[in-house]
Amino acid sequence: MGKAPEWRQDLLTERLVLISPERAERPLHPGPDCPFCEGHESETPSELLAIRDPNSAANGPGWRVRVVPNRFAAVRMNAGKDRSPPPSSPHRNGEGERTPGVGKAEVFIECPSHVTKFRELPRKHVTDVIRTWRDRLRTWRDDSRLAFALVFKNEGQAAGASVDHCHSQLIGIPFVPPDIAKEVAHLTHLQDIAGVCPYCRWVESGRSDERFVTESNRFAVFCPHAPRTPGEMWLVPKLHNSSFDALADDKVSELADVLLDALARMDKAFGTPDFNLMVKSAPFRRHPVFHWRIEVLPRTTSTAGWEWGTGLLINTMFPEDAAKLLR
Repeated sequence: MGKAPEWRQDLLTERLVLISPERAERPLHPGPDCPFCEGHESETPSELLAIRDPNSAANGPGWRVRVVPNRFAAVRMNAGKDRSPPPSSPHRNGEGERTPGVGKAEVFIECPSHVTKFRELPRKHVTDVIRTWRDRLRTWRDDSRLAFALVFKNEGQAAGASVDHCHSQLIGIPFVPPDIAKEVAHLTHLQDIAGVCPYCRWVESGRSDERFVTESNRFAVFCPHAPRTPGEMWLVPKLHNSSFDALADDKVSELADVLLDALARMDKAFGTPDFNLMVKSAPFRRHPVFHWRIEVLPRTTSTAGWEWGTGLLINTMFPEDAAKLLR
């Protein structure tokens, strides 16, 4: 095991970065024998959760979805004190703050056969995947060592995937990321002014909004007002709910339908692009003004010098035009 991961915050710019040398060891181009395929269970850490046939044994064939620890984790629970705080003040060396990279990292192996496109999985399979996302968030919500977790999916090389077998990930950390904390504070301010959740008000506008894409009984899909990429979509519950881990069993299959439909629309509009998917949920053990959502970012453009130098993104398509294509 190499050097423990560290959070570092630059004293001059206040930029927060996770330094994690072990991430460099992950295979960027695995060989012909995929470690995520059924029959190769011994090539992954022991499963934490699995949806499998009743008569099948743990860590063997017969599963539909498996959750395992990330062998090349960006964070780890033994990196330092269990409740290490976020970087917040200059380190005495004058360079900036350094704190242990404590956290949890898991991988969701989303199917036993070698399927590389999430949108090609059967609806029932996607339902199982969403249920495991929810259940692992529930597990870490109840762990006092962690304050926030993100489920995310990188599909395709342009999206940063190192293995092409359908999979997603979870990373949990012991503090609330600055951008999430800032969003919670901003949403709280907006609700104090308007007296209603901004997302709930957005959903109520429904089909009259130019950025509306589609809807079901319980969920709606919109393009955000300031999208980061052409065709960025947000899938949100129509009724207010701050935490994805509170998703009820009777809503999971409907959510799977809406997500698969949104991905099919993305493929038709933008030519089956690589994409990133993030399940944005409220920080743990709090009840802030938040409205959970699934964000889908088609990777049709790349980040270059202007974006890295300023932190300001350039998008080549208005969200109203993207929504029209997606509709």
